[in-house]
Amino acid sequence: MKSNPIPDQHRKRYDEIRLFVKNYRINDGITQREFGEMAEIHTNTIQNLEAGKNITLFTLLSCIDAMGMTLSEFFEGLESCTMHYRQSTC
Repeated sequence: MKSNPIPDQHRKRYDEIRLFVKNYRINDGITQREFGEMAEIHTNTIQNLEAGKNITLFTLLSCIDAMGMTLSEFFEGLESCTMHYRQSTC
């Protein structure tokens, strides 16, 4: 089965999400292995997320839970970080 290319606007959003999760992990001094344990998902899944490979919604929700955030907090933080990133860095 041939997969369809991801539209640019969706790729951009995905990149913002994966970088937000990665920056959270790094800023808290957490390894990929530790974050995977917190999220109850395999380290390879964290590596795939951070590398920009496709992930499931379950993986994203597991990461948000591991970050101790609600969906609203996650997306508000993402929006804040994205706006800040456009001005400098998050």
